[in-house]
Amino acid sequence: MDFYQFFGKYIRVTFIDGEVMEGFCNTYNTKYDTEDELYDELTIENAKYAYFGFDESEVSKIEEIEKFDW
Repeated sequence: MDFYQFFGKYIRVTFIDGEVMEGFCNTYNTKYDTEDELYDELTIENAKYAYFGFDESEVSKIEEIEKFDW
C-alpha cells in the first residue's frame, strides 16, 4: 500500500478489526524510519487524538475524503 499518497490529506481508515477512523494525515514514516523496519506508518489527527499512529499491517483500506468539521 502506498502510504505516502495520503500524507497531508484528510483520510478515512478502515482497520482490519473493522474500526473506522477519520482525520488529517499529519505524519508519514517509511519502514526504514521505524523501529522494526517492516511497515510504513501514518499518523492522523482528529478531535479525539492529536496523534494516532498505525502501520500498514493494521489497515484493510484507506481512502481520501473531503475536509470535515471536527
